[in-house]
Amino acid sequence: MGIKITGLDDIQRRLSELQRRAELLDGEHKVQWNDLFTSEFMLLNTDFESIEALFEASGYTVKSQADLDAIPAEPFGGFIRCRTRFESWEDMKAEAAQEYMTRRLFGKA
Repeated sequence: MGIKITGLDDIQRRLSELQRRAELLDGEHKVQWNDLFTSEFMLLNTDFESIEALFEASGYTVKSQADLDAIPAEPFGGFIRCRTRFESWEDMKAEAAQEYMTRRLFGKA
């Protein structure tokens, strides 16, 4: 007497879709701030509802990547430590990127 297993076609289809999405994420991509730092991410991890509100409260004007690059590591790092759950801006960006990739891989974006 044997056991009949069904659903393998569905699993194969889902794995193929996951592989396709992973291939789309391969390489370097430019991602908009609001796609990376979603309101959900900001509300769960910071004292702010948006990345723009965080920058405004930090006292820095950030309208471009060059503006962001010009911000000194300190005191901005201290601001990030005090007003978010992260130890650094780099940690915050890394977590946001990981969540972004997860949303993209599993179709939640």
